[in-house]
Amino acid sequence: MRINLLIVGTRGDVQPALALGVGLKRAGFEVQLVAFEEFRSLVGACGLNFAPLNVNIQELLNPRAGKKVFSGTTFFELMKLFQKMYAMISTDFWQVCQGSDLLISNAATAMVVDAVAEKLQIPHIETSVFPGWPTRAFPSFFGPWSPNLGTQSSGLAGQLKGAINWFSYKPVNWAVSLWLHPIIERCRRNILELPGRKSEQPGRKPAPILAGFSKYVLPCPPEWGENIHVTGYWYLDTPGFRPQPALQAFLDAGTPPVYVGFGSMPSQNPGQVTDMVIQALAMAGQRGIILTGQGVLGCGMAQRSSPHPVYFVDSIPHDWLLPRTAAVVHHGGAGTTAAGIRAGIPSILIPIGADQRLWAYRVEVLGIGPVPIPRSRLTAERLANAITQAVTDQAMRQRATTLREKISSEDGVGEAVRIICRNVTYSR
Repeated sequence: MRINLLIVGTRGDVQPALALGVGLKRAGFEVQLVAFEEFRSLVGACGLNFAPLNVNIQELLNPRAGKKVFSGTTFFELMKLFQKMYAMISTDFWQVCQGSDLLISNAATAMVVDAVAEKLQIPHIETSVFPGWPTRAFPSFFGPWSPNLGTQSSGLAGQLKGAINWFSYKPVNWAVSLWLHPIIERCRRNILELPGRKSEQPGRKPAPILAGFSKYVLPCPPEWGENIHVTGYWYLDTPGFRPQPALQAFLDAGTPPVYVGFGSMPSQNPGQVTDMVIQALAMAGQRGIILTGQGVLGCGMAQRSSPHPVYFVDSIPHDWLLPRTAAVVHHGGAGTTAAGIRAGIPSILIPIGADQRLWAYRVEVLGIGPVPIPRSRLTAERLANAITQAVTDQAMRQRATTLREKISSEDGVGEAVRIICRNVTYSR
């Protein structure tokens, strides 16, 4: 069976899908991952087939627009980006999926891939590394409301909070319908020669949706349907990684450092952010490894000379590095959050927006990190205080270790592969 994984996003989106693809290949499937050209070498290193999207990523996500989208912008700015993206990738998806037996999408590609699967009359399974389905347990992460609007209260107060959480998903769905459905309808008509809207078939069992995160980090709310499967994290291991001698020497030269990296999130002033991070590390008396985060959107931090002991990296496998560190400071992306939890170290989250705020809240609730610091409120003093707490709070460090042990009992990729194997005969 030939499976196409169609993934649009940053490395935090591609890497879990790649881990899933490796698991599917081991199970005997022929797997091809479709993504931006910049991920060709990453996919090739894992032994999967790769098909690049014929999209100028600089045009789609130029540094200026990217910084606007990923600097706390509104949901509507993100919708504009998706409009542009769908117009550029729809034809690519249709062409690359010819001859496939199963299509697997992520949240960003699901609507287009669903239409392509309908045209080819093959099954489509959606995946996501963050929760976007309505629930009373927490609000939609697209919005101005706080992610801690939970239902811990009892009685009428708890019921009211639950109702507000449930309703918070409505504006998101309305916005998606207003901004994205028209372009999907044009894709269906003009590219796929399908009716503008998909006809619903009463009684048809919904296809499974695979949620690539852990129930120990975010328990599955009762409102989610039986087709939503929280499998556990999809980790991509790099057992053959060998660090540069200079990096190994830095690690061996003192106590475990604090890792600081904002992933693919760009900064308006990378040098200024770097200076702030180095100042915070010095105030906390900690050595640091700093990720510059070079990428198509621009860098999150910039390499600087410093009398304080810091080491700069452009890219580093989290599964190798984080267990060798004392704590991790990051933006709250799903992938880095999962890596920090797996390493069993405290996490200091600096969320910018979207699901990052939810993961930051969960880290705080689980007691495996200090109170999150929104990017807009980040200062050297606040970061230094958080680093000191993360490194010295033994109870917090023990909770991080305990959660790591729970996570290690899960086989997220294996569970996802088993669900796919049970549903490959699903037919539209």
